[in-house]
Amino acid sequence: MSTPTAPIEVVSGPKPEFVTTKKPGPISIDELVKIMEANTLQDDPREKRTERSSKLVKAYLIKNEPEFVRVMGFRDRGWTQNKDKGDAFFKAQRDRADNADVSGEQKFFRMMIQIAEEMNGLTGALSPQTARGPDMKVLDICMAPGGYTAAVLKFNPRASSFAITLPQDQGGHPLHVERSRLAGLQLLDVTMLVNEYTDKPIPPNHPDREKFLTIRPFRFHSFDLVFCDGMVLRTQQRENYREGNEVIRLATSQLILAMQRIKAGGTLVMLLHKIDSFPAANLLHIFSKFAKVEAFKPQKKHATRSSFYMIAKDVQPGHEAAKAVVEEWKEAWWRATFGGEAGTGEPKVDPPESVVVNMLEEFGEQLMEMGRPVWRTQGDALSRTEYAGDGSIVRSESAAGLPGAVKPSPWRDLRESLKENVPLQTSSSPVGPSSWRALRENVPPQITASPIAPSPWDAMRESLKDKLPPQSSTSPTPLDKDLEGV
Repeated sequence: MSTPTAPIEVVSGPKPEFVTTKKPGPISIDELVKIMEANTLQDDPREKRTERSSKLVKAYLIKNEPEFVRVMGFRDRGWTQNKDKGDAFFKAQRDRADNADVSGEQKFFRMMIQIAEEMNGLTGALSPQTARGPDMKVLDICMAPGGYTAAVLKFNPRASSFAITLPQDQGGHPLHVERSRLAGLQLLDVTMLVNEYTDKPIPPNHPDREKFLTIRPFRFHSFDLVFCDGMVLRTQQRENYREGNEVIRLATSQLILAMQRIKAGGTLVMLLHKIDSFPAANLLHIFSKFAKVEAFKPQKKHATRSSFYMIAKDVQPGHEAAKAVVEEWKEAWWRATFGGEAGTGEPKVDPPESVVVNMLEEFGEQLMEMGRPVWRTQGDALSRTEYAGDGSIVRSESAAGLPGAVKPSPWRDLRESLKENVPLQTSSSPVGPSSWRALRENVPPQITASPIAPSPWDAMRESLKDKLPPQSSTSPTPLDKDLEGV
């Protein structure tokens, strides 16, 4: 684990008594609960609550991962301390999305293309190794407006692209890809493909019984690349009883359909949120058993949000773990759709602590490796916002000629040059004032934009620093190179 190279922002958050270890040790539920109780663990200002399973994951990350500690400080500032500003920002953002005109939809389409191009440049996800030219088949689930498909066809102009997307008259986005470019298109609600997700008959008393679809789209095709980019749309027309379970219904629908269509060795790309939540972390863990998994977060688009993309390459749908989890997803779809006393879906049950702990013991270190650049990107972006940040991170598109590259902070060079002369703290001693804060006080005023008040987060990060292996200033890590545009 390398020492974070971004400037140290002073923000409030987790208490500094929890010391990050160089390598995660044995997991203690009592210790994680103690961290949970001592800290405000919120995901997003729009969230009504954070489930206990996700709180345990966050407590583990607070104990072990400095980049997560850092981004939690900005979240705390934006979600709690400046709640009114944060709420106003997200409300305006939702209003723009829900009431987008033609220009807004085109902007959204272009943004998706830019994200896909950046994704391909860093991961190669849009050019899978299983096929080339006319033999390459792509399935885009929840496609509209179609930016990802457009990007795929740009890199693979002879590929055959198929798509499923919600019709506009049901609240879906308009298509911005010419239909003549598509080998197949189905306009439908992907959550209603009942024969795809279960062999059981539809309960006769279900109020939407006639709306379920028995077709199985593109069932005789197998795909080299599958996109699962669906989000629950506030503009979609659906019954009130569906609201509570629509997230799990949409997620399981996409996953089941993708795994039942993907070619062995193919690539699956899925939009996820909150890599530090249990559902996202557990999904990464599951896919790691039968695919090569990485996380990708765009540097510029949606950088302040918790969203990221799971890139699963060399997916093996015939693997026993893959077949088992598809059956679990089918059961989850059934419970969310037909469960409960009314037969219209039952609430999702949070997993027991033992399941969370087992996931962290098996996958915790990999989760931190995947999450580190995601948290860094979000932290950098939040630091520049009015509602969550202090403007201490400066990005420059011209740095090294790379879009979204991080412009090195004056503090970084100062820290690197004086690192050996700054007294180090030991984990056995109480955490005192930040050494860097004292150093900053002696720097000419033009280097710092504004005075920063002391905070428990600053002490927390200082206590973590000693637990990380030293990083030579002359040998930057690959992550440093990526972020600095080297």
